[in-house]
Amino acid sequence: MSKAPMSRRVSFPRVLTAAGLVALASCGGPTAATPPSRPAAAPAPAGTAPSTAPATPRRVESLVDVVPRDAVLAASVPGTDALLAGAAPAVREALLAEAAAVLAGQSGLSPDLARDLTASFDGAAVFAGGNAARGGALGALLEQGCAAARFRDGAPVERVLKELPLEAGEGGVFAIRGDKDSVVAHGAWLAESRVALLCARPEPLARALRVADRREPSFRTSALFQAERAQDPWLAADLHRLSGRGAAGPEPGSRLFMALPLRGGAADLHVELAVYGPDYPPLGTVLAATDHGAVAKLPAGALATLGLSLQRSPGKTVRDVLGAFDGLAGGPAAAAAAGALAEIGLELGDLDRALGGEAAVGIYRDPKHKLTLAGGLAGGQSDQALRHSAVLIALATADEAAQKKVFGAVAAQMKRTSKKLRVKPGSLAQDLEDGNELRAEARQGFVLIGAGDRKYLAQVAARFGKEKESLAASPSFAEARADTKATSHLQMYIDRQALAGLLDGAAAASFGALGGSPTLLSLALAPSDRGLDLTLSGHGGVEILGAGAALAVYGVRRYITAAKTAEAKNTVLAMARSAAGAFERAAGAAGAAGAAGAAGAAGAAGAAGAAGAAGAQKSGPPSRALCKSATPVPAAVPPGTRYAPSSSPGRDFNQGDDASGWRCLRFGVEVPFSYQYDYRAGSGYKGPARGGPDPGKDGFEVSAEGDLDGDGETSLFTRTGKIENGKLVLSPQIFISNELE
Repeated sequence: MSKAPMSRRVSFPRVLTAAGLVALASCGGPTAATPPSRPAAAPAPAGTAPSTAPATPRRVESLVDVVPRDAVLAASVPGTDALLAGAAPAVREALLAEAAAVLAGQSGLSPDLARDLTASFDGAAVFAGGNAARGGALGALLEQGCAAARFRDGAPVERVLKELPLEAGEGGVFAIRGDKDSVVAHGAWLAESRVALLCARPEPLARALRVADRREPSFRTSALFQAERAQDPWLAADLHRLSGRGAAGPEPGSRLFMALPLRGGAADLHVELAVYGPDYPPLGTVLAATDHGAVAKLPAGALATLGLSLQRSPGKTVRDVLGAFDGLAGGPAAAAAAGALAEIGLELGDLDRALGGEAAVGIYRDPKHKLTLAGGLAGGQSDQALRHSAVLIALATADEAAQKKVFGAVAAQMKRTSKKLRVKPGSLAQDLEDGNELRAEARQGFVLIGAGDRKYLAQVAARFGKEKESLAASPSFAEARADTKATSHLQMYIDRQALAGLLDGAAAASFGALGGSPTLLSLALAPSDRGLDLTLSGHGGVEILGAGAALAVYGVRRYITAAKTAEAKNTVLAMARSAAGAFERAAGAAGAAGAAGAAGAAGAAGAAGAAGAAGAQKSGPPSRALCKSATPVPAAVPPGTRYAPSSSPGRDFNQGDDASGWRCLRFGVEVPFSYQYDYRAGSGYKGPARGGPDPGKDGFEVSAEGDLDGDGETSLFTRTGKIENGKLVLSPQIFISNELE
């Protein structure tokens, strides 16, 4: 066995993380790409061959052909070119650069190699389970897990294999060794096809190779596989076997299939979910689809809307709908609801007569008040964000008399139990904190329920049902509805352009770059009495995922940056405490030296007279003083990197002596850090040039200066102290300049 020079801890989760980062965040084309006529050469063996190396196939045409038919979980990722088809090139490049940076940081690969590996990625398949799956336990499932990836260029993969601590076998098969020489993963590099296989154990690897060699059936023959989606990104799972085949879990036939169908350079969303068993409500048998006319009556300008069918199937009532949830409720749900209604003088029949066939929810935001991921409302406090928003719910009603009865009973109950409630004929309102309000209003054919900013909510509610101001009159909503099935059980609409207009800074750029087309998703229930059986489909869902990814990258980078600034703040506070401690030690030493000098002077006076005493006092104790300045660590501000301090004598925090530098402060950092740390006494302070405090010639400054994004512009954190009347007074807070740089 031979080990590569790469000196880092290797584990299967880390290896799988690296593979996953490439698979999920790299560019690429279709999974079944045809290999070039001149394949890359296999890497040279790096050590002793395993004793039982499985035979390897010469050519793999499609990655699904390495997945066993009985896999309980399988997924295919053709690359982010498909997933982010609507994204602007700048957004796509930013995501790929971020993925390569994270890959390098997580795996220990060099930035250049991580970038080449990411750029070469050409599709992946992940699968787990099979005959050896054990009751759905996550650990057992991972034990049977494998990942396969195809690459356009085999050279980056072979460079990675040379750097890893491998035990190589025949035909490109290898084992990755970790701490204490233990095997953490098993893999194969099929150079002719430029396909890499990585598994937790040797058995699933051998099996995948047999499947690829057509000696066992592949996932193409599984009931979970959908051939028409083969070129799309997809995921399939046998929910029954994943759950452990127990009586309490989903019954046989329960499954999940999710795909992102590619259409005209963009991708839609398609999800099929069937969960069978007594714990899953058979809603498709009691609820019928609706055309979501209530959603169309909502006021225009909604950021997002949700339409929900309340239409009972022929012969079904509200009691039947509630009865579908008996399994989840742990008992008769209809009986519990009837008891609650009886307390306010109503019956289930009243509710059944009052309720119409649908409900609509609209989410609104005053466009004059933007949102920012940096902390709530732009230019204000985060707790003010909701003051300019409103949520409006429209419940369709079927019988005017029943509507009045139900509304009146609910209003009377709220009046008895709620404070700050204003009741008028056909309406009620309750004051909430920070200028918000909860209100309900009876309209012809509808009951409106709203919450949010009092003034803005009133404006939104006043526009409900007005044809020229309705969502139906909005071009973006009409565009979304045009390509959607006429009826469904649930419908979700998202106006991406309106959302992008509310965000500021980089968040708006990331979201808005994905285009202004709206998103509309529809969910339809199948009339199955075995449990829940549904299909979710629509347009624009992938762009929302892409926007979420872009915003996630932005948010995660801010989170990581904030974590690093916490490092700077904590270290600056610790340095200031060390400077104060050193000053107190010097003061204590001065006092001790003074007492010793006085005692020596008295003894000398007794032996040799006043002259001896005077001589002893002349060589009296040192005065109280701050430590003298230290040498910055490191010598230059780290440009977007972390610095590992040296523990060698005379280096970094081991510099100085009893009166100066880090040794005088008795301060040091042992772990890698992202800032340059400095201590200056008497002069040369960094803060004043940026508007920070100047402690003067009798003071000190501790600082952290960083360049987290490597753009040459630095952040600065300082805290100062100053000697006043013989005492050291510290500044009450840290001075900060360009915190997130």
